[in-house]
Amino acid sequence: MTVVQGDAHVVEVAAAGPYRRVRLRIPPIAARLRPGQFAMADLGGALRAPWLPSDADAEELDVLLPSDGRAVPPPGGVVNLLGPLGRPLDMPAPPARLLLVADDRRLPALLLAARRALAAGCPVSLLLSAPSAAALYPLAALPPALEVHLVTADGSAGRAGSPLELLTGGPSPLLSWADRLLAATDPALYPALAQAVRATRLRPPAGYAQALYLPTVVCGVGACGGCAVPAGSGYRRACSDGPFFDLLELEAV
Repeated sequence: MTVVQGDAHVVEVAAAGPYRRVRLRIPPIAARLRPGQFAMADLGGALRAPWLPSDADAEELDVLLPSDGRAVPPPGGVVNLLGPLGRPLDMPAPPARLLLVADDRRLPALLLAARRALAAGCPVSLLLSAPSAAALYPLAALPPALEVHLVTADGSAGRAGSPLELLTGGPSPLLSWADRLLAATDPALYPALAQAVRATRLRPPAGYAQALYLPTVVCGVGACGGCAVPAGSGYRRACSDGPFFDLLELEAV
């Protein structure tokens, strides 16, 4: 894997619900980046920030940053990036059906995979949970072919309650529909999600369910061991072995 360090030029900054969408031009990274990979951004702090782009083409990439008061590079500005880093996702091939499970905070990490799977001809469904409708990414900004199922804690959009109910219950449980699963949600939910997979799928194959786990990243290239993740029979590095891991190996995180 070729890792590039260079200056990304900010092309556009636009509001996107609870996010700000930042469009950056940096062809050497954008063209190489695959779903599941990330870049480390130098924002002037002690550590670089890991960015998982929500979209990318041959020259530019998009990142969705929270609208929480933190500084966002302005149009015309420059951000030094290091990437692409991490292990690319094992993407499904058509006609495999892909199920995405995300919360409002981590949804951006799955959007590039959703776009690439849809472009390849895979049916893709998204189960998106949020505290309320106000915390949701604008549905109109999602790919039109993406089937979306909403769950909010207060019932202000979609269904009220737990996303696990849609995964395993009702007349058309999503886990029974899916040939592959990608999850990016609170890691505290992963044990219950893994249990639901085992209850729904008899002997799920390795890689059937992949889940995002990205703790604090220090170096980004696997040299320091600061992002060790308990997975399987030992520890693996989120920056070089992840940041997506087999869900069934992450039950103890």
